[in-house]
Amino acid sequence: MSLVVFPFKHEHPEVLLHNVRVAAGHPRVREVLCIGYEREQTYEAVEQAAPEITRATGTPVTLRLQERLGTMRPGKGDGMNTALRYFLEETQWERLHFYDADITSFGPDWITKAEEAADFGYGLVRHYFPRASTDAMITWMITRTGFALLWPHTELSWIEQPLGGELLMRREVAAMLYQDERVRRQSDWGIDTLYTFVTVQQGVSIYECYIPEGKAHRLYGGLDDLRTMLVECFAAIQYLQHEVVGQPAIHRLEHPHRVPVQIAERVGYDIEATLHRLMQHWTPRQVELLDYFTTSVREGLRTCQRRPVFNFMDEMAWAATYHILLEHFQLGDPDWEELLFKLWTTRVLNYTMTVALRGYDYAQQYLYRMLGRYRYQAALENGRGHPVPPRAAVPTA
Repeated sequence: MSLVVFPFKHEHPEVLLHNVRVAAGHPRVREVLCIGYEREQTYEAVEQAAPEITRATGTPVTLRLQERLGTMRPGKGDGMNTALRYFLEETQWERLHFYDADITSFGPDWITKAEEAADFGYGLVRHYFPRASTDAMITWMITRTGFALLWPHTELSWIEQPLGGELLMRREVAAMLYQDERVRRQSDWGIDTLYTFVTVQQGVSIYECYIPEGKAHRLYGGLDDLRTMLVECFAAIQYLQHEVVGQPAIHRLEHPHRVPVQIAERVGYDIEATLHRLMQHWTPRQVELLDYFTTSVREGLRTCQRRPVFNFMDEMAWAATYHILLEHFQLGDPDWEELLFKLWTTRVLNYTMTVALRGYDYAQQYLYRMLGRYRYQAALENGRGHPVPPRAAVPTA
């Protein structure tokens, strides 16, 4: 018996309500919970439609506003943690599902695949799906890179989509997360990083199920649209950087299917707008802060004040830059946040122009090998991570 949760902020009501109806009609679901950021158009649409959906499906649809539980910027983390609290304190359901409210390809199979994996005994079931080769650049260049550089011997960097908001957890896992002060404080975009990190650190068994049709949702324009998420996801890694991951986690992965053409050929962001953005919002202090970085990065980014360049930010330059950011970046400092954005942007542009344009298959192979090189480099240079032989996830049919 399961509770399905849709955290939402400002969404297209018809998309969210379709997803609520799908979840409410699933035979494994006993309740659907919608957690709103604030009372606005989407909230009112759910409030109006909930009684009809409940009558039609026989499944209660509950609507709540998210509570202020954390200490970071109020956001996604408060919404997800409010759902944890509701699940643990106001229900007796055995399993908790989370799904993003803006998925336009959501169907009953998403729930079924997660439930079947949980039937097999896994504590956490994560969904993963094909992404465009220039999509998920925070996942690849921030989260998975950080996991590889800081904890090279653990399962962390092997998880396909550690920032994914689509997952199922058993009741004992939800309780473990909610009782963790690090999780409750993370009220912003960093919550996905915390959920992933803490479950691996605590040795929770993880299964990743594959959704072949992909996750169709709202697209963004230039990389500037992702600036807040970028900053908060990096800050979450920085916050965790001295943590020890002491026990191996069981991690299994459903084998992926052939990637749909519309995903393989899609460009994930507006390149022209992003190039122009590199020349904007410079301050004298940002130029001074560049003194922390290597000569090639410092001179390359200074050039961006006049014209956009990015050839200097290859994967090894990014690894060195990442370590400097871990040491010196200050969340809440406007100049550091803007500089982080510009540095990451040059890395994404470098990857796009030198790797992604060679084709989807080439780009995917590169990204996985990049993580492998980062893990190997980190293990040799600083020995961070739990000292056990590196182990990849074992694909299962």
